[in-house]
Amino acid sequence: MQLPRIIIFLFLTGTLQWFPLIINAQETNQAESASSDQKPESKHALYSGFGYGSNMLFSAISLSSNQPYLSTDLLYSFNKRWMASATIYHLPGIDAAIAFYDLSFGYRHTFNSYLDAGISFSSYSTAKKLQDEYFGNFNYLTISGGLDWRILYTQLIYSSMFKDQSSGYLQIKNSHFFSTPYLFKKKGYFTFDPSVNMVMGDKYSSQVVITQSGMGNNGTITETTIYKSSFGLLDMEFSLPVGFNFGKATFEMEPLYYLPIYEDPDFPAKKGLFLFLNLYFKII
Repeated sequence: MQLPRIIIFLFLTGTLQWFPLIINAQETNQAESASSDQKPESKHALYSGFGYGSNMLFSAISLSSNQPYLSTDLLYSFNKRWMASATIYHLPGIDAAIAFYDLSFGYRHTFNSYLDAGISFSSYSTAKKLQDEYFGNFNYLTISGGLDWRILYTQLIYSSMFKDQSSGYLQIKNSHFFSTPYLFKKKGYFTFDPSVNMVMGDKYSSQVVITQSGMGNNGTITETTIYKSSFGLLDMEFSLPVGFNFGKATFEMEPLYYLPIYEDPDFPAKKGLFLFLNLYFKII
Protein backbone atom coordinates (compact mmCIF):
# COMPACT_ATOMS: atom_id res chain seq x y z
CA MET A 1 0.00 0.00 0.00
CA GLN A 2 1.32 3.41 -0.93
CA LEU A 3 -0.30 6.04 1.28
CA PRO A 4 -0.98 9.42 -0.38
CA ARG A 5 1.25 11.99 1.28
CA ILE A 6 -0.81 14.77 2.77
CA ILE A 7 0.24 18.16 3.98
CA ILE A 8 -2.69 19.89 5.58
CA PHE A 9 -0.25 22.66 6.40
CA LEU A 10 1.50 20.69 7.97
CA PHE A 11 0.81 20.96 8.99
CA LEU A 12 0.40 18.90 9.45
CA THR A 13 3.33 18.11 7.19
CA GLY A 14 5.93 16.70 10.29
CA THR A 15 4.87 20.14 11.05
CA LEU A 16 1.27 20.10 11.24
CA GLN A 17 2.07 17.51 9.16
CA TRP A 18 0.05 20.39 8.57
CA PHE A 19 -0.27 18.40 5.51
CA PRO A 20 -1.06 20.94 1.42
CA LEU A 21 -2.47 17.89 -0.26
CA ILE A 22 0.15 16.81 -2.74
CA ILE A 23 1.73 13.59 -3.91
CA ASN A 24 5.04 14.53 -5.43
CA ALA A 25 6.07 13.19 -8.82
CA GLN A 26 9.21 11.61 -7.41
CA GLU A 27 7.28 9.59 -4.84
CA THR A 28 4.53 8.59 -7.27
CA ASN A 29 6.93 7.33 -9.93
CA GLN A 30 8.90 5.21 -7.50
CA ALA A 31 5.77 3.86 -5.84
CA GLU A 32 4.32 2.81 -9.19
CA SER A 33 7.59 1.16 -10.14
CA ALA A 34 7.71 -0.74 -6.85
CA SER A 35 4.14 -2.00 -7.27
CA SER A 36 4.18 -2.72 -11.00
CA ASP A 37 3.78 -6.45 -10.38
CA GLN A 38 0.62 -5.99 -8.30
CA LYS A 39 -3.00 -5.86 -9.37
CA PRO A 40 -4.36 -2.43 -10.40
CA GLU A 41 -5.69 -0.47 -7.44
CA SER A 42 -9.22 0.86 -7.12
CA LYS A 43 -9.81 4.55 -7.84
CA HIS A 44 -11.35 4.87 -4.39
CA ALA A 45 -9.30 4.62 -1.21
CA LEU A 46 -10.18 5.19 2.44
CA TYR A 47 -7.64 5.36 5.25
CA SER A 48 -7.84 5.71 9.01
CA GLY A 49 -4.91 6.92 11.04
CA PHE A 50 -3.55 7.60 14.51
CA GLY A 51 -0.72 9.92 15.37
CA TYR A 52 1.52 11.41 18.04
CA GLY A 53 3.62 14.55 17.87
CA SER A 54 5.82 16.28 20.42
CA ASN A 55 4.66 19.73 19.17
CA MET A 56 2.14 21.20 16.72
CA LEU A 57 4.37 23.47 14.66
CA PHE A 58 3.26 25.91 12.02
CA SER A 59 5.29 28.78 10.53
CA ALA A 60 7.05 29.99 13.71
CA ILE A 61 3.88 29.25 15.73
CA SER A 62 3.21 26.44 18.19
CA LEU A 63 -0.52 25.73 17.96
CA SER A 64 -0.31 23.45 21.01
CA SER A 65 1.75 25.89 23.14
CA ASN A 66 4.77 23.57 22.83
CA GLN A 67 2.86 20.56 24.18
CA PRO A 68 2.64 17.05 22.68
CA TYR A 69 -0.58 15.92 21.02
CA LEU A 70 -2.48 12.80 19.95
CA SER A 71 -4.49 12.67 16.74
CA THR A 72 -6.82 10.48 14.76
CA ASP A 73 -7.93 11.07 11.20
CA LEU A 74 -9.89 9.75 8.26
CA LEU A 75 -8.72 10.25 4.67
CA TYR A 76 -10.57 9.62 1.40
CA SER A 77 -8.78 9.64 -1.96
CA PHE A 78 -10.28 9.42 -5.45
CA ASN A 79 -8.03 8.47 -8.34
CA LYS A 80 -5.04 9.75 -6.32
CA ARG A 81 -6.09 13.27 -7.33
CA TRP A 82 -9.06 14.37 -5.25
CA MET A 83 -8.71 14.05 -1.49
CA ALA A 84 -10.65 14.91 1.65
CA SER A 85 -9.64 14.42 5.25
CA ALA A 86 -10.88 15.05 8.79
CA THR A 87 -8.56 15.10 11.80
CA ILE A 88 -9.14 15.58 15.51
CA TYR A 89 -6.43 16.40 18.07
CA HIS A 90 -6.21 15.80 21.81
CA LEU A 91 -3.75 17.43 24.22
CA PRO A 92 -2.90 15.15 27.17
CA GLY A 93 -3.63 16.89 30.47
CA ILE A 94 -6.17 19.29 28.94
CA ASP A 95 -9.81 19.12 30.07
CA ALA A 96 -11.21 18.75 26.55
CA ALA A 97 -11.54 15.45 24.71
CA ILE A 98 -11.18 17.26 21.37
CA ALA A 99 -8.81 20.24 21.61
CA PHE A 100 -8.65 20.96 17.86
CA TYR A 101 -10.04 19.56 14.65
CA ASP A 102 -9.57 20.31 10.98
CA LEU A 103 -11.19 19.51 7.65
CA SER A 104 -9.22 19.55 4.42
CA PHE A 105 -10.07 19.21 0.72
CA GLY A 106 -7.61 19.14 -2.13
CA TYR A 107 -6.74 18.33 -5.72
CA ARG A 108 -3.41 17.51 -7.31
CA HIS A 109 -2.37 16.90 -10.90
CA THR A 110 0.76 15.30 -12.33
CA PHE A 111 1.62 16.82 -15.71
CA ASN A 112 4.50 14.44 -16.43
CA SER A 113 7.28 12.61 -14.62
CA TYR A 114 8.92 15.91 -13.72
CA LEU A 115 6.14 18.33 -12.82
CA ASP A 116 3.10 18.29 -10.54
CA ALA A 117 0.86 20.88 -8.89
CA GLY A 118 -1.94 21.00 -6.37
CA ILE A 119 -4.35 23.10 -4.38
CA SER A 120 -6.00 22.49 -1.01
CA PHE A 121 -8.29 24.27 1.42
CA SER A 122 -8.34 23.57 5.15
CA SER A 123 -10.45 24.75 8.06
CA TYR A 124 -8.89 24.54 11.52
CA SER A 125 -10.98 24.90 14.68
CA THR A 126 -10.20 25.10 18.40
CA ALA A 127 -12.57 24.04 21.19
CA LYS A 128 -14.41 27.09 22.55
CA LYS A 129 -13.06 26.67 26.09
CA LEU A 130 -9.49 26.74 24.74
CA GLN A 131 -9.72 29.66 22.32
CA ASP A 132 -8.49 32.24 24.85
CA GLU A 133 -5.36 30.21 25.58
CA TYR A 134 -4.59 28.67 22.19
CA PHE A 135 -4.46 29.97 18.63
CA GLY A 136 -8.17 29.87 17.74
CA ASN A 137 -9.95 29.20 14.44
CA PHE A 138 -8.69 29.91 10.94
CA ASN A 139 -8.97 28.81 7.31
CA TYR A 140 -6.02 27.97 5.13
CA LEU A 141 -5.50 27.91 1.35
CA THR A 142 -2.44 26.27 -0.22
CA ILE A 143 -1.23 26.29 -3.83
CA SER A 144 1.91 24.37 -4.74
CA GLY A 145 4.07 23.17 -7.57
CA GLY A 146 6.73 20.48 -7.60
CA LEU A 147 9.68 19.82 -9.89
CA ASP A 148 11.44 16.46 -9.87
CA TRP A 149 15.15 16.79 -10.65
CA ARG A 150 15.54 13.02 -10.07
CA ILE A 151 18.26 13.54 -7.49
CA LEU A 152 16.22 16.26 -5.77
CA TYR A 153 12.54 17.12 -5.61
CA THR A 154 11.74 20.82 -5.12
CA GLN A 155 8.38 22.18 -4.00
CA LEU A 156 7.33 25.81 -4.06
CA ILE A 157 4.32 26.24 -1.78
CA TYR A 158 2.30 29.41 -1.26
CA SER A 159 -0.18 29.44 1.60
CA SER A 160 -2.59 32.01 2.92
CA MET A 161 -4.10 31.97 6.40
CA PHE A 162 -7.47 33.66 6.89
CA LYS A 163 -8.03 34.68 10.50
CA ASP A 164 -8.63 38.21 11.80
CA GLN A 165 -6.52 39.31 8.85
CA SER A 166 -4.95 37.29 6.05
CA SER A 167 -1.28 36.29 6.16
CA GLY A 168 0.77 34.78 3.34
CA TYR A 169 3.52 32.17 3.61
CA LEU A 170 6.00 30.86 1.07
CA GLN A 171 7.81 27.56 1.50
CA ILE A 172 10.74 26.18 -0.46
CA LYS A 173 11.14 22.49 0.28
CA ASN A 174 13.84 20.21 -1.11
CA SER A 175 13.61 16.48 -0.56
CA HIS A 176 14.68 13.12 -1.99
CA PHE A 177 12.26 10.21 -1.76
CA PHE A 178 13.49 6.63 -2.14
CA SER A 179 12.36 3.18 -1.10
CA THR A 180 13.76 -0.29 -0.61
CA PRO A 181 12.79 -3.30 -2.76
CA TYR A 182 9.93 -5.43 -1.47
CA LEU A 183 10.79 -7.46 1.65
CA PHE A 184 9.13 -10.16 3.71
CA LYS A 185 7.90 -12.21 0.75
CA LYS A 186 6.97 -9.03 -1.16
CA LYS A 187 4.59 -7.86 1.55
CA GLY A 188 6.50 -4.89 2.92
CA TYR A 189 9.08 -2.21 2.16
CA PHE A 190 10.68 0.88 3.72
CA THR A 191 10.51 4.46 2.44
CA PHE A 192 12.72 7.46 3.21
CA ASP A 193 12.10 11.12 2.42
CA PRO A 194 14.79 13.42 3.92
CA SER A 195 14.00 17.09 3.43
CA VAL A 196 15.01 20.67 4.16
CA ASN A 197 12.22 23.22 4.34
CA MET A 198 12.42 27.03 4.52
CA VAL A 199 9.30 28.96 5.52
CA MET A 200 8.95 32.67 4.77
CA GLY A 201 6.20 35.04 5.79
CA ASP A 202 5.27 38.26 7.54
CA LYS A 203 7.34 39.20 10.58
CA TYR A 204 5.79 41.71 12.95
CA SER A 205 7.51 44.12 15.30
CA SER A 206 6.41 47.05 17.45
CA GLN A 207 8.12 50.22 18.61
CA VAL A 208 7.00 52.69 21.28
CA VAL A 209 7.58 56.32 20.35
CA ILE A 210 7.46 58.89 23.16
CA THR A 211 6.70 62.51 22.33
CA GLN A 212 6.48 65.53 24.59
CA SER A 213 4.55 68.72 23.95
CA GLY A 214 4.70 71.85 26.11
CA MET A 215 7.16 72.65 28.87
CA GLY A 216 7.39 71.98 32.58
CA ASN A 217 4.28 71.06 34.54
CA ASN A 218 2.11 71.98 31.59
CA GLY A 219 3.86 69.52 29.30
CA THR A 220 2.19 66.38 28.01
CA ILE A 221 3.95 63.10 27.33
CA THR A 222 2.36 60.84 24.73
CA GLU A 223 3.30 57.22 24.03
CA THR A 224 2.47 55.86 20.59
CA THR A 225 2.97 52.24 19.54
CA ILE A 226 3.95 51.77 15.91
CA TYR A 227 3.49 48.32 14.39
CA LYS A 228 5.61 47.24 11.43
CA SER A 229 5.65 44.14 9.26
CA SER A 230 8.23 42.78 6.83
CA PHE A 231 8.43 39.65 4.71
CA GLY A 232 11.32 37.33 5.55
CA LEU A 233 12.53 33.92 6.70
CA LEU A 234 10.46 32.55 9.60
CA ASP A 235 11.99 29.15 10.22
CA MET A 236 13.93 26.20 8.82
CA GLU A 237 13.06 22.53 9.24
CA PHE A 238 15.29 19.50 8.76
CA SER A 239 13.49 16.15 8.78
CA LEU A 240 13.98 12.48 7.98
CA PRO A 241 10.64 10.67 7.61
CA VAL A 242 10.96 6.89 7.59
CA GLY A 243 7.98 4.72 6.65
CA PHE A 244 7.35 1.01 6.84
CA ASN A 245 4.58 -0.31 4.57
CA PHE A 246 3.24 -3.80 5.24
CA GLY A 247 0.05 -5.03 3.67
CA LYS A 248 -2.67 -2.49 4.40
CA ALA A 249 -0.75 -0.78 7.20
CA THR A 250 1.78 2.05 7.07
CA PHE A 251 3.87 3.22 10.02
CA GLU A 252 5.75 6.51 9.72
CA MET A 253 8.32 8.02 12.06
CA GLU A 254 9.64 11.51 11.47
CA PRO A 255 12.36 13.14 13.58
CA LEU A 256 12.45 16.87 12.81
CA TYR A 257 14.84 19.58 13.89
CA TYR A 258 13.08 22.93 14.08
CA LEU A 259 15.08 26.16 13.86
CA PRO A 260 12.94 29.29 14.35
CA ILE A 261 14.39 32.45 12.83
CA TYR A 262 11.47 34.60 13.97
CA GLU A 263 9.50 34.10 17.19
CA ASP A 264 5.81 34.90 17.20
CA PRO A 265 5.18 37.19 20.21
CA ASP A 266 2.02 35.35 21.30
CA PHE A 267 2.60 31.70 20.30
CA PRO A 268 6.38 31.20 19.94
CA ALA A 269 7.64 27.77 18.84
CA LYS A 270 10.71 26.41 20.58
CA LYS A 271 13.91 25.45 18.84
CA GLY A 272 14.79 21.77 19.08
CA LEU A 273 14.33 18.19 17.95
CA PHE A 274 10.77 16.88 17.70
CA LEU A 275 9.29 13.48 16.92
CA PHE A 276 6.14 12.60 14.95
CA LEU A 277 4.64 9.10 14.74
CA ASN A 278 1.75 8.01 12.51
CA LEU A 279 0.03 4.69 11.90
CA TYR A 280 -2.36 4.33 8.95
CA PHE A 281 -4.65 1.52 7.85
CA LYS A 282 -6.22 1.18 4.41
CA ILE A 283 -9.90 0.41 4.88
CA ILE A 284 -10.85 0.16 1.18
